[in-house]
Amino acid sequence: MGTIAKTLWRLFFAAIGLTVLSTIVHLLLGMRVETRALGWLLLSNLLIVLILSYLARRSRFSGLRLAVILFLVFFGIHTVNTQIESIFFQLAIPQEEMARIVFAGFLVALFFSPVIVVIMGKMGSFPQKTQTRERAKLSLTSWIWRIALCDFIYVFLYIVAGALVFPYVRDFYANFTMPPPSQIILMQLVRGLVYIGLGLLTVWMLAERPLEVAVAVGFSFSILGGLAPLLLPNPYMPAHIRIAHGFEISISNFLYGGIVGYLFGSKMWHRRPVSRER
Repeated sequence: MGTIAKTLWRLFFAAIGLTVLSTIVHLLLGMRVETRALGWLLLSNLLIVLILSYLARRSRFSGLRLAVILFLVFFGIHTVNTQIESIFFQLAIPQEEMARIVFAGFLVALFFSPVIVVIMGKMGSFPQKTQTRERAKLSLTSWIWRIALCDFIYVFLYIVAGALVFPYVRDFYANFTMPPPSQIILMQLVRGLVYIGLGLLTVWMLAERPLEVAVAVGFSFSILGGLAPLLLPNPYMPAHIRIAHGFEISISNFLYGGIVGYLFGSKMWHRRPVSRER
């Protein structure tokens, strides 16, 4: 069996492991597990494994540091920044259930992130001479305008994507009392900053060519923050609403992640032969 085939099989079994872990955590926390949704859970977890394994493989870090970074990216995008919106729009999710959802996401990310590091052979740490990138110095002004621009872009993409999908979800949200537009914009500014922080973490761990970094951040935002969580059936959102939001968020998050990754990745690093930690 070739190297690529072996890697694919390892990733597939990792997705099965993540599915088992998620199921066990949900059962221990007293959360309902729908056996008929296990196929969707496996598909969602396979997507998660693919993006996390890519980040681990291309990371210039290894060991515990890499596991911590993957945990922050996984938990921060997949759970925290996703559920912020669920809480804000009050989608009939009881507070106790929301607490369980967040804690389950925390435990799954905590236990699975080191597993990905091991699977990708990055738990050991040894230097390898290679062509990588060293951090370049950005002035305070450069940091401020890039962060402000990216935050504005997130809100702009959110509004455009929301306007395009609204005709398909209007009836569902008619049953809820929506916050005023000013509060929605303020909340999205906060979520944009969270995404920027997690995007910078991804740029820092990769330190590769700007285009590659942009694609990696784009897929991280798209899969972890859109496609993977919205593939899963839940009692709070009908299937056609999840599908509509899945397309909307996956596309807009990919574009946004690509912009963040390229804008910072092209300026934070310059190429120079240095020792690369694997």
